[in-house]
Amino acid sequence: MGVPDPKTPTRADYRFIGQVMKSSYSGEVEHIPAEYEKISRVFSDRGGSWERIFGGSPRDIELLKDVIKAAVKGGFVTKKHKWK
Repeated sequence: MGVPDPKTPTRADYRFIGQVMKSSYSGEVEHIPAEYEKISRVFSDRGGSWERIFGGSPRDIELLKDVIKAAVKGGFVTKKHKWK
């Protein structure tokens, strides 16, 4: 099986979180697995369901987006350095 590629996570929840973050915060944030884990845990703690997300639940997708937005605004997600 080999070493996992960090650019394409094997966990479906990480891939989904990465996709949402890339579409909403393209180039603004680092993609760090430990931070994805925290986002996933908070999403589940707030009643979100990965099974429903992958079934297309708009309510759960919106909840995940809200969790990610709060994580970015609250400084729980590492932001990329901007060079001038």
